[in-house]
Amino acid sequence: MKTKMKRMLALTLALTMSAGLFGCGKSTEKKNDSEKNNASKAADDSSEEKKPDVIETIGDFDLSDFTSAYDVPEDFSLELEAESGTLLNEAMIMNKAFAGDFSGDGYVAVYDKGDEITFDIELPAKGSYNVVMKIAADNVNSDNLITVDGSAVKKFTSSESKFAEVTAENVLIDGGSHTIGIRADTGHIYVDTLKIVPAAPIDLSQYDVTDKLCNPNASDNAKRLYSFMRATYGKYTISGQYSGDNMGPESREFIEINKRTGKTPALLGLDVGNLGISTKVDHQAGGGDMVPIYAMDWYNNHNGIVTFCWHWHAPSKYLEVNGQPWWRGFYTDSTSFDLGKAMRGEDKEGYDAIVAELDNMAEQLKPLADADIPILWRPLHEAAGDPRYPNNAWFWWGASGKDAYLELYKLMYDKFVNEYHLNNLIWVWNAQNQSWYPGDEYVDIVGYDCYPDEHDSSSQKYYYDFLKECSPTGSKIIAETENGSMFDPDAAFNEGTRWSYFATWNGEFAIKNKQLSDQYTTFDTWDKIYSSDRVLTLDELPDLKSWPIDLDTFLKN
Repeated sequence: MKTKMKRMLALTLALTMSAGLFGCGKSTEKKNDSEKNNASKAADDSSEEKKPDVIETIGDFDLSDFTSAYDVPEDFSLELEAESGTLLNEAMIMNKAFAGDFSGDGYVAVYDKGDEITFDIELPAKGSYNVVMKIAADNVNSDNLITVDGSAVKKFTSSESKFAEVTAENVLIDGGSHTIGIRADTGHIYVDTLKIVPAAPIDLSQYDVTDKLCNPNASDNAKRLYSFMRATYGKYTISGQYSGDNMGPESREFIEINKRTGKTPALLGLDVGNLGISTKVDHQAGGGDMVPIYAMDWYNNHNGIVTFCWHWHAPSKYLEVNGQPWWRGFYTDSTSFDLGKAMRGEDKEGYDAIVAELDNMAEQLKPLADADIPILWRPLHEAAGDPRYPNNAWFWWGASGKDAYLELYKLMYDKFVNEYHLNNLIWVWNAQNQSWYPGDEYVDIVGYDCYPDEHDSSSQKYYYDFLKECSPTGSKIIAETENGSMFDPDAAFNEGTRWSYFATWNGEFAIKNKQLSDQYTTFDTWDKIYSSDRVLTLDELPDLKSWPIDLDTFLKN
């Protein structure tokens, strides 16, 4: 009864707040310039009057660099012939020289998904090792896995049709006896030899990123959050979770993670999709009004971090095509909307509808800006699809190609920053194609959405390294902005794949039958992640509202 009454009171409060924040009818109706300027000035004056002095502090938060120092002898080397290993499933020994010269009596074909060759090995000490293989591949960009004691720990890529060296770098392995393997994922590879040697130390300078947000007028709390993320980048990974049905910390995901691990994710992921005109207004989609309220509560009352994505439905006129329902309207196959035509002036009605959606969303986000609630804003996500398979954009905002996407991204940035002054937004770019990068002046964080196979706990280094090349200056924080299966933090930090944060997607990737699921991430890995010294949970965050804006100067004083 107490729980039910508490939820009723919370809902009543939430609806009251919602009415106050969003009760102005259709948000597309705009004030005239005079009213708007007066209201904006009044809000600014009020904010200045009430704004208390901030006593900056980092508390006892540990900002020591994380280095991997091991006792592996520098001259250690273990060399193995593939044909001496144990063959699993359909892996087989071959001796035809179609892939070039090979050593020993032959080589091993690891052809179909799940085929594997394993070796029993003895290592002198825990350490970071490079696994150097001599491999030929039938296909370009064949992705396969290094396993240790049966678990996939590292993905590597091979493309050469003749035997050539391929190195899986920085594989973290304990000292002693182990079984190491090469397992087919994409498959179609031929393994001649394998050599294990110590890896070189990680270069920590790669985690030095710009100290400035792209918006020169960014709010104080946005600056404080970014300063914290910059300070922890390369030292920690911030834990994150998208909540199912936009229920915030009351979602099954947050409840069950805490029940299992005793910890709560530091970062709350929410979707503003149901705040759009096409959804909220035209199709009466519910739940959207709670998103800003949960965001305010998470930051103000829980000292948490908030990220927003936007599953942006195309304008209603262009929905319900190809037999698809309206609620799939953000997918390319579920709308007839052509962004390219709209941006080129060939569809004025479509363009006007997009601009109206931007105006509406800016109005929906304005209360958060007025309250200086910093948001990791991730618009137009996954625009280019998967860069390894061109021309497969699954969302409409990428289906017309790079130029239309970039024009829309920059239009949004201009309206949100220069027209609506949403200075609380930290801009997270997530188009997933290097050539689609809009420029450092529009981006604060670069991210990739990683969905590896079930129980693949490797660090997704391929995508991390891919993101390193997006900014021409290499000066941006890198984040795993969505994920399915979760990575092993020890292995990831050891190899230098130090994501700023992860944000596990909701539903099946975390929950099954209303309980925490091990379908994608084993329970042992869930436990390891949320107890790791390298992973920050909600209780381990410092006071974000008093974190120094200029940390370097603060630490010198």
